[in-house]
Amino acid sequence: MKKVAWPYLAAIVLFALLLAVPFGPMLTLQFVPGSPDSVTPMALDRALQALQAQSGHYPLWQPWTFSGMPTVAAFSYLSGLYLPNQLFGFLHLDPIYIQLLHLVFAGMGGFALARRLGLGSTAAFLAGSAFMLNPYMTAMLAYGHGSQLMTAAYMPWALWAAIRLAERGSLADAGLLALVLGLQLQRAHVQIAWYSWMLVAPLLALKILVEKREGVSKIKSGGLALAALALGVAIALQVYLPALGYLPFSARSGAGDAAEAYRYATLWSMHPAELLTYLMPGAFGFGGVSYWGFMPFTDFPHYAGLVVLGLAIAGVVAGRRKPMVLFLAAMTALALLLSFGNFFSPVYDLFYHFAPKFSSFRVPSMVLIVVALCLALLAGYGLQAWLDKPLDDSAPLLKWGGIAVGVAAVLFLSFEGGLEQLLRAAFPPVPIDNYDLVTMVGNLRWELWRGSLFVLIVASAAIAGLLWLAARKMIGAQAAAIALVALSCADLGWIDHRIVSPNERSLRASPLVERASLDRALEEDDVTRFLASREGAFRIYPVGRLFAENKFSLAGVESVGGYHAAKLGLYQELLARTDNLANLDVLRMLNVRYLLSPAPISDPALKPVFAGKLNLVSGEVPVAVYELAGTMPRAWFAPWAAAAESDGEATEAVMAGRSADGGVAVTGAPWRGVKRFSGGEVLSMQRSAESMALKVRAEGEALVAVSEVFYPERWKLTVDGREHETLKVDGVIRGVVVPPGEHEVRFVYDRSRFETGRAVSLAATLLSLGLIVTGVVAGRGRSKISKATKPSGKP
Repeated sequence: MKKVAWPYLAAIVLFALLLAVPFGPMLTLQFVPGSPDSVTPMALDRALQALQAQSGHYPLWQPWTFSGMPTVAAFSYLSGLYLPNQLFGFLHLDPIYIQLLHLVFAGMGGFALARRLGLGSTAAFLAGSAFMLNPYMTAMLAYGHGSQLMTAAYMPWALWAAIRLAERGSLADAGLLALVLGLQLQRAHVQIAWYSWMLVAPLLALKILVEKREGVSKIKSGGLALAALALGVAIALQVYLPALGYLPFSARSGAGDAAEAYRYATLWSMHPAELLTYLMPGAFGFGGVSYWGFMPFTDFPHYAGLVVLGLAIAGVVAGRRKPMVLFLAAMTALALLLSFGNFFSPVYDLFYHFAPKFSSFRVPSMVLIVVALCLALLAGYGLQAWLDKPLDDSAPLLKWGGIAVGVAAVLFLSFEGGLEQLLRAAFPPVPIDNYDLVTMVGNLRWELWRGSLFVLIVASAAIAGLLWLAARKMIGAQAAAIALVALSCADLGWIDHRIVSPNERSLRASPLVERASLDRALEEDDVTRFLASREGAFRIYPVGRLFAENKFSLAGVESVGGYHAAKLGLYQELLARTDNLANLDVLRMLNVRYLLSPAPISDPALKPVFAGKLNLVSGEVPVAVYELAGTMPRAWFAPWAAAAESDGEATEAVMAGRSADGGVAVTGAPWRGVKRFSGGEVLSMQRSAESMALKVRAEGEALVAVSEVFYPERWKLTVDGREHETLKVDGVIRGVVVPPGEHEVRFVYDRSRFETGRAVSLAATLLSLGLIVTGVVAGRGRSKISKATKPSGKP
């Protein structure tokens, strides 16, 4: 094996060992992430896996949450479309191990990129470990945002592949860049992938158009770069072609009130004052109840690490004439300005209004993953610059730095009382009606601030002392560099450990739960068994805190509630108008037969029919099941239909009880006022996840109301085999007008966009692999020819 491989192998082993610091409890799988964002998708994923096994094709619609919604188009159930999961599935790897592997992959990406940029192994390891151990990455794994973590893991590899292509201009590098970008897009956290392109596209332009390289054609490199970007998109088209078609109809589309859309998009903006957390992790609390920053809530600080931040600044200063250093510094500044969102809006607003699809994103602070990567690489530059320059030059700076640290320590000890009073006055009120707990939170906030400042002073002194010893040649430069890297890993690892395993004094619950508790929550219980035993087509309404539960999908029970951020926009509007469907007439229209409540309900329309235990991750919850009187069947003949000017008007009519006799309101009806229709009979109904067939008999012209979500862009309607228009009924469900006699009414989910995207993705993947193989073979051929024609040097 070539010697060049050993640093990479050693880095892989060390990165894997570093994971034991924050994620030790998870390595044995005894503890797993148990936050709502972790648990709520699990039941739905299992239900969809069973559906796929039963139907034999990839499910594109699931009927169990929010009265039905898309899967792939809404960026859910995408694991089977992520190419590496084919290998992981063959190896039967647990999803936790898959995410941990992506963390190691992220670290190796930082290492390989730093080496590509000319840094030594020690500096490259610092860059890789700083990116891998960044608190953002740790929090994403611990709190159930695996798609963010795995998508972010590709960021350094995308830059690495882009640099290779720009510098060498080979077919293999074009195929490699396309594959990296395509797999990242397949992992389907589009916002993180967008930020990667925000780095890759200008870097390619900079290196191809500005830098001059002998033997590398700018036209060829530019053409290959454009082809690689296009192929990258094509590789993931099986996800994005359906998603782009769905976006205008999604709750995440930004449609509706522009001011409200902007407000919602900028809720998690990073206030400039919170940049202090990059240096002092407890400056604004440490997440949870202790957090007192400007976001609605957060579970972790954006801490860069003292060693990383100091060396990053040194890297900018030392490498200010290097284009790559200037690029990383500029992208750091851009990402910080974007993260400020509505707190400093000029840059954010420019992107929000003009950058493609940027207005669909939420959480401006998410762009700080770019800062994490850039700071990690700049820190590598800083460490390499310190190793390369004469160490004696550092002595004066370290001397004055030590004096500054000493002065800071004296000032802190002298004015600690005044600082405490000043900060306590700045702490916002704690929204808790418990004096003792409020006092505890206030004390905790001060202790976090005080502790962070104390650690800052002590760590600065230790770093300055270490560098001074190296400058005086009392220890070797390489040994000092290794000690700095170890200190950086310990610093970040300790913060990560506090995120994953908070102590009792932190007033934060651990995001981890015992695996046994999670398994019990995904098993059948009294309530799900009862509901699954009921016959006929019906939905349930989980009341209060049960509304967001997806567990019922495991039993094949359809709910009007659930959890998903990208539900249909018209359904989101219905939830907003009805205060989460808190109206019995609306529930009747949605074919709700049973209400589930953890507390007693007294209403003459509700009859208690069952009481039992519902197993959740938090434990067993006593639940009462009530049967709703007068609920509408899944399909019925409406005796009359009133034309409505808007969905809101139609919903108001239902809420007012004007549809008690089965009459409906039709948005955009081809008639005015109220139109009477004949009666009829539903002779039969056959349903699957992606189709519904009704045989009906109408006495005259009739309107069949179908309590299924209105989404005609994908749900296609035919009557007796001929295409037919779908009416929007009661603002959210479907209707169809049929002539007298017997007819077959069929709704079928249109899979054409997905199947087209899947075919393109397969072809693009094969083409990218073909480019890699062709480029490697051609490169070896040229190498052999070059060696054969090279003069031997003998007379």
